[in-house]
Amino acid sequence: MPIRPINRFLQKSAAAVMPLILALAFSNGSIAAPADSSAHGREASAALVSYEAEASGNTFTGNAGPVACDSCSGGSKVGNLYGGSTLQLNGVNVSQAGVYDLTISYISGDSRAASLSVNGGEKESISFPKTADWNTVGQYTYQIYLQEGSNTLLFDDDNGYSPDFDKIELVYDAAGSEGPSGDGNIGALGKLVSVSKYGAITLTEYKKGFKVSSSSYDVVYNTHTGLSQYNWGGRTVATGLYSMIDTGNQLSSKDYNSHMFSKQEIVPFRDTVGKGIRLTVHNKKQGAPTLDQIYTIYEKGPYLLTQTVAKQSKPLATNYIAPVVMEAKGGIDIGSYGDNRVLVAPFDNDAWSRYQSKSMNTNLNNHNFVSSELTAVFDNTSRSGLVLGSVTHDTWKTGIYWSGSDNKLNQLQVYGGFASPSSTRDSIAHGKVTGTSVASPEIFVGFYSDYRTGLEAYGAANAAVAPPLAFGPDIPSGVPVGWNSWGAYSSNVSYDAVADTSEYFKNQLQNHSFENDGSVYINLDSYWDNMNDQQLADLVALIHGNGQKAGIYYSPFVYWGDNLEQTVEGTNGAYKYGDIVLRDNNGQVLPKLDGAYAVDPTHPAVKQRLDYYMDRFKKAGFEYIKVDFLTHGSLEGKHYDPAVQTGIQAYNEGMAYLDQSAGGTMFISASIAPIFPSQYAHSRRISCDVDGSISSTEYQLNNLTYGWWQNGTIYSYTDPDYMALSKGGSLEGARSRVNAAAISGTVYLDSDDVHDAAAREYMEALLTNPAINKVALKGKAFRPVEGNTGTHAADTFVLEEGHTFYLATFNYTNTYIARTVDLERAGLKGSRAYKLTDLWTGETSTVRGSFHTALQGAGSKLFKLEPMN
Repeated sequence: MPIRPINRFLQKSAAAVMPLILALAFSNGSIAAPADSSAHGREASAALVSYEAEASGNTFTGNAGPVACDSCSGGSKVGNLYGGSTLQLNGVNVSQAGVYDLTISYISGDSRAASLSVNGGEKESISFPKTADWNTVGQYTYQIYLQEGSNTLLFDDDNGYSPDFDKIELVYDAAGSEGPSGDGNIGALGKLVSVSKYGAITLTEYKKGFKVSSSSYDVVYNTHTGLSQYNWGGRTVATGLYSMIDTGNQLSSKDYNSHMFSKQEIVPFRDTVGKGIRLTVHNKKQGAPTLDQIYTIYEKGPYLLTQTVAKQSKPLATNYIAPVVMEAKGGIDIGSYGDNRVLVAPFDNDAWSRYQSKSMNTNLNNHNFVSSELTAVFDNTSRSGLVLGSVTHDTWKTGIYWSGSDNKLNQLQVYGGFASPSSTRDSIAHGKVTGTSVASPEIFVGFYSDYRTGLEAYGAANAAVAPPLAFGPDIPSGVPVGWNSWGAYSSNVSYDAVADTSEYFKNQLQNHSFENDGSVYINLDSYWDNMNDQQLADLVALIHGNGQKAGIYYSPFVYWGDNLEQTVEGTNGAYKYGDIVLRDNNGQVLPKLDGAYAVDPTHPAVKQRLDYYMDRFKKAGFEYIKVDFLTHGSLEGKHYDPAVQTGIQAYNEGMAYLDQSAGGTMFISASIAPIFPSQYAHSRRISCDVDGSISSTEYQLNNLTYGWWQNGTIYSYTDPDYMALSKGGSLEGARSRVNAAAISGTVYLDSDDVHDAAAREYMEALLTNPAINKVALKGKAFRPVEGNTGTHAADTFVLEEGHTFYLATFNYTNTYIARTVDLERAGLKGSRAYKLTDLWTGETSTVRGSFHTALQGAGSKLFKLEPMN
């Protein structure tokens, strides 16, 4: 629809605009003389003659009609636009098509609205600012597209109340009628063809392409070159973009002969995020599949979604499809160059994987640094950055390959089909997806003044597509607090050890603030099968008798044995493990991962085995389950279900069945698992195993530094792994372990041997501080202050709650250090005075601008900062 609002009155010099040559008369189409008919007067004001709303050639409906008005031009106006009334200005003749500045003179003693339709196009609601009173004329300026010759402008009250209208003025906008220059050599778009409105989104068509604009960004597409660019705030951030697919031959959309777009195919929508439109460019080439580039544009918010769909009449097969590809010198330029970084995210949390914040100036000759599912391209100094990542995780593992120099990226590929022994743990290539229509992952692209806000928005966008697992009616929704057996007893867990632990927690901890609304979990990890079913039932009864909840452990997608002739549990002898282990396309069993064979999540025997164990756990009364080694379920291979072509498809099927089997009766905690898909667990462990040492704590906090955004978006809680306090090396090291757990999201579980005197001392000293436990029970992950730490962790983290802040700072060395914390950098107001409280000691002080603190070797502090009056 041909209306583009301007949120301020336009003030343009004569040099910036060209006056319209033909004047307009509302009565009979003849040329009306201007009030000041001198050419000099017209050029100086760069405006046309006044065209009166009350002219006899216009059309009035309902209550609308001419009304006397002493303050209006011509002594009259059109009033009484209410209750289904309209004013249509007829015969608006212009000598050339293009964008025009339309200035509306009106009177409105209170705030009113009207819709405007040009040439019968879609109506746009306009909110007119109130004028001083009902006798004072105000002006409001819009930009509209007019066709050559005669046009109509229809004002409609939409069954409400609209202003009174005095006159309009028109000025030709020469600049607005020229296409964008096409930064980054995507090519100039040529002359303007039309402007259409879809709510707050503007579509501007040119002879060689289009620009679609939201309140935050533009997507510019050249339909002659097949290249696009993304602008934020009027500045090009990404340019030279296209799509690619490999079907045996590598095909790029930019090399296709035809790039067709039709606004008739635009689909308006409203989803859980907001309103917007979807538009499609069809790339066609003889003998090649059509590549449809789909753009989802939201009215509000600084991000768009894009996806590529390959189509042809006969089935195609591909294991590489990239909706976002760029190969151009400086094609990604975030416009800020202090300390430029690219985030490399791991696929899962296995093998002590770490996030990496790499220098942007990494000129790669191969795909050494492929980020899994997401990345942030940012300047740590200013924090501004571009966030990209997949928001659909039903078919593809998404990889993001990049290369850069001079603080810009020169190459970028965001593609479905990522498989790597070191990242996704795959020993074979990504599975091929086959069909007459194959869709890529849908990709989030957003530019933010703070990349951290962008990563949180990315998490929220994923949660909008696949919300985190809901809590069943009998599952406490708060942070799980309690104990896990692995760090304390490993493979030697026994009935007596767990029974003693339950008694100790009842008598020493859970009545001293180490609980959550009365809930404490006592959880069995691996090797719970050291006990028989009767012992397990008795143990659960004892735990419940102590006012606690019982948890268990299971790894649904692995086989730890070597005997492939072994019968699969729960199948009544119908299947052996040789039937369910995952194999490649040649029938060879995949190599072990982490010492275990992967089993096929789509196989009926795997589902029967899962039911067998879940029925045992539910019958025994367990209310929490840690599901481990889930990455095995996502491995590429030949699956039993013929509809499953990729590892992630298999993983979705297996995890959905796990949730179904649990039946909403347990808190589900994913341990070693991919980050995505995320909708099958209440929490996910953010890192691999943590043993309690300060180096281990630093490793866990690396995963918080770049993965905190998962908390409260795609997972209700992020799990920092257990707290093995007696293995921290010192009281300070143990305290750092507690602080790290408290700020990480959190599943707040200890894992100490209650028979050990040193362990009891640490537990009673560190797990009974109400102020620290209160922070943990918030279940909120702290943000990192810095993001330039390479493969290491940030040393300072912040949580903002209204005007109150919490700040944690860590010393990862074994020697004393003094640290200065800059409040402004941490996100507080540097000029404001704050009350600083050490939550461990209760000591308070007043700070402003910055403060100094001392940290013992392996030590840390957790502070609360409250603004002072």
